[in-house]
Amino acid sequence: MYTASSLCSPSRAALLTGRLPVRIGMYGYQMNLTPLSPKGLPDEEITLAEALKDVGYSTGMVGKWHLGINGWIPMDGKYLPYRNGFDYVGTNLPYTNLWSCDESQTHVDKPQSFGCYLYRNATIIQQPFSHENLTRTLVEDAKTFIRQHQTQIEKPFFFYMSFAHVHVSLFSSKEFDGSSKRGMYGDNIREMSWGVGEVMSEIKRLGMDDNTLVLFSSDNGGHSELCNEGGDNGIFRGGKANYFEGGLRVPGIMRWPGHISPGIVSSTVISQMDLFPTFVTMVRGEVPIERKIDGLNMLPHLPINISSADDMETTPKPTELDTRPLFFYCNDNLFAVRYGAFKIHYRTMPVKSRLEYGQTNTCLEAGFPTQNYFNCLWCGSFCVDKHDPPLIYNVEADPGETYPLNPKLYGDLLANLSDVVNEHKAGLEPGEPIFSSFAPSSIPCCNPDNPGCSCNYP
Repeated sequence: MYTASSLCSPSRAALLTGRLPVRIGMYGYQMNLTPLSPKGLPDEEITLAEALKDVGYSTGMVGKWHLGINGWIPMDGKYLPYRNGFDYVGTNLPYTNLWSCDESQTHVDKPQSFGCYLYRNATIIQQPFSHENLTRTLVEDAKTFIRQHQTQIEKPFFFYMSFAHVHVSLFSSKEFDGSSKRGMYGDNIREMSWGVGEVMSEIKRLGMDDNTLVLFSSDNGGHSELCNEGGDNGIFRGGKANYFEGGLRVPGIMRWPGHISPGIVSSTVISQMDLFPTFVTMVRGEVPIERKIDGLNMLPHLPINISSADDMETTPKPTELDTRPLFFYCNDNLFAVRYGAFKIHYRTMPVKSRLEYGQTNTCLEAGFPTQNYFNCLWCGSFCVDKHDPPLIYNVEADPGETYPLNPKLYGDLLANLSDVVNEHKAGLEPGEPIFSSFAPSSIPCCNPDNPGCSCNYP
């Protein structure tokens, strides 16, 4: 499974709308939405929550949002989840979890108020927020929502649960602190795994197991520069903020007893943008036709049996998912395309191996990071290399993108792809660059009478 971007806001926007971030306008100077952004996911976009509500679904979410907070008016909550199709919004991080939010004094002396917000629906309840019991609170909110819909057979539900793990600053509750040989990162994984298990157990306990599809994924790859606190992308090259496989390839784990046989591994090439048209089609909804949806309905191409429920044909077929191009943009610059078995890079950012990062002065003993940074972040900056001819990798045979192919031997491939790219660009109308707007008035503040906007710490 691929994300549409290797950074949080554009990736999440694409997942919830089925559209490329560049179409939506999820790009610009800041690379991500920040509390200074007076814009967010545009009102005219249709989210998965809104599309499912149209066919009678109840919708809910908890956890990280990162698709906008306020507009130009202080504390108007213009872009919060409840304005984007979610009926129930429990405990949430409207922005994200930051290195500067760490209250354990592992990396900073004191958490900052800027950027460290915990909301309950549209109301700030902590600033800066405490990580203590955060995961447990998200889990309990999720279980509450599920229990409320146990008996509502005529009112099915869609729930979007976005953990704060394993984004820095790393944190874990006392039960998991020091529980893993893998250090803080391992503790985080163990607590998140516990949280997933608690929600799954509740679904089973309530007798909803056979009627509930669960999908587990991530918005981007691990942050390689953070040593042992940034995760491990395994055989994949690169990580968060670049466009090698390590930044874009993420887990795609589905569970639906009676409909998906356990233990099946599919090599079908899937984009998270496919989830929008797939889920809408699955519930007999209408996929919007007045706008370009970049995702495809993946039901006919995966071993999912739902014919007993609604006579929908889902026998796996030779799949267009494996042959359609996947376009990967950094801002409005086309960086790479997945095309069949091949990944073609027009632009790349320099990346290092874990060994090379380990030899820098930013990684201390046992992989303890001293800085929160990216080796290269800005899409059009001096650190970006342009390739003409482009780099070609066979990512089925070489998923680590280690051995570039000789472009002279792949002239037909490049010619065909050139036509595909030109056709794509001819039909692409980039949205207004949302990440290039700034407004201090947009910054959330739990107590306007307190110059430091702090509600928890002296």
